[in-house]
Amino acid sequence: MTVHSLESLVQAVLASSKSNDWRRAVNEWVVVDLEEEPAGTGVCVCGQTNLVKLFTIKNELNGAVLYPIGSVCVNKFGREDLDRQVSVFSDLHALRKALVEGQDVALTSEFFSRALLEYLLDSGAFTPDQWNFSDGERDYDFLAKMFNKRNKDTISTRQQQKIYMLLRNKVFPFVLTQ
Repeated sequence: MTVHSLESLVQAVLASSKSNDWRRAVNEWVVVDLEEEPAGTGVCVCGQTNLVKLFTIKNELNGAVLYPIGSVCVNKFGREDLDRQVSVFSDLHALRKALVEGQDVALTSEFFSRALLEYLLDSGAFTPDQWNFSDGERDYDFLAKMFNKRNKDTISTRQQQKIYMLLRNKVFPFVLTQ
């Protein structure tokens, strides 16, 4: 990022923040959306051109929105939680795209991450029902445990069936409607 575009980023963020201090202002923002521009015609609030991933960030204190903003600029905020949000939204977008394109999606690192599974839990994808004893976190715990297995060959047929059902009945519908 050039000095000019960093200055442009700082100006854009400060103009839409409650605080006039960069170190405080960056703490007012969260990532709320991601769109993809395959042709790479997006232009960041800092002036950077050729963006493919167009993030939207929202100020939690005053409701201001900055769009589009690139991941490099979000990373300039210096916040691990925002970097994680960028990663989760990227993973979520890739998963949704794979589902829409009809790809065979499995519980692998190609489509999932620990952070994405946690996001799905926090966002309500794992609804309570009779199968999880009215505790959606049980479904999350199971999928996380299966995802974290180093040797996937040790996953039993019954566990594979449960993974399949949770993905098809809870995760995929949730992802497609978000």
